[in-house]
Amino acid sequence: MSDSNFDFLAEHDAVFLQIAVSAERAFAYDPNTTLYKVRQLAEAFAQDVALRSNIAFDQQTSQADLLYQLNRKINLDQTVRDLFHVLRIEGNKAVHQFQTSHREALGGLKLARELAVWYHQSFGEKRDQFKAGKFIMPKDPSVELQALHSEVEQLKASLLDANKQVEESQELIDLKASEAKEYE
Repeated sequence: MSDSNFDFLAEHDAVFLQIAVSAERAFAYDPNTTLYKVRQLAEAFAQDVALRSNIAFDQQTSQADLLYQLNRKINLDQTVRDLFHVLRIEGNKAVHQFQTSHREALGGLKLARELAVWYHQSFGEKRDQFKAGKFIMPKDPSVELQALHSEVEQLKASLLDANKQVEESQELIDLKASEAKEYE
């Protein structure tokens, strides 16, 4: 698969992995989208857990209300409740304030990963054998582009040098031909 912090979600609903990977990909160029996406991921987890717990909700049910109902019915661990709420609040800020720092987005990704690990350990097929591993910093896609740009510039410089050498060689050939003519 990819180098995502969320690859283990592949065994669950494909939407979970799609949202999480989108959040990681957006990190370098749009940290605001990252926070928005991790909020969506938390909402998707909450809705899935509500369905598993036979808690009724609809499109009008807010995330806060759904989390309240979840906590009442299944008594979520305090840490898990906090993860859900922080992602909800930070995601709201991203949506309504339009700006997010990379530091905030990175924090959101790390919290979302903790929540994803909890989800997977609670509902995954091989949850007893699961080891989350270390958090991997999201890759900056512009780094690869910058490297390619640098390589192109180096190739252009090499081409200019080669063209200059060809011109100098041609001048030398012309001079020798001229000299040979004069010598005759």
